[in-house]
Amino acid sequence: MSVWSVSRFFSFAFVFSFSLSAFAAPYDRAEWLPKWSDLDRDCQDTRHELLIRYSLSPVTFTRSNHCKVDTGLWLDPYTGGFFVKASDLDVEHIVPLKWAHDHGGSDWTRKRKQRFAEDIENLWLVDDGRNQSKGHKGPDKWMPPYGPVKQVYLKRFMAIVNKYGLQLSAGERRKYQSLMADG
Repeated sequence: MSVWSVSRFFSFAFVFSFSLSAFAAPYDRAEWLPKWSDLDRDCQDTRHELLIRYSLSPVTFTRSNHCKVDTGLWLDPYTGGFFVKASDLDVEHIVPLKWAHDHGGSDWTRKRKQRFAEDIENLWLVDDGRNQSKGHKGPDKWMPPYGPVKQVYLKRFMAIVNKYGLQLSAGERRKYQSLMADG
């Protein structure tokens, strides 16, 4: 096989592998996260467990059964701002669910999708407006506005990508490497 044939083969294989995403099942958030789980069955789902874990002060609850957090003190890593009301925060997927779906997660089992969706290494508490402005973008299209956290965000993003074997395009890989180098 000539060098030209090998080169054409690998070019075709590369294009073909990324063309397959066009045939992937459409993204359905309910497959990934129908609702937050209560894995330890203490009535606090993943969201409220995170609110308790990351509050900088003792939390208060909406009811005496201590299932839902009402107030605490949280630092939003995306803005550097502080929040007191739990309702002002979203649980943010550092690697968004749809991004993961589009980068190899569409082939996963429902169980693996749900494990990914509730992986605490991929979750941050952030201002609900910031979370919505990010949407399903990766670091090539969105970075946190708060400068000191940009490198931490990018490192966590890449750690999750690597942990789950998600696929980056060549352009995304170059952009992420450039962002890391700009540190």
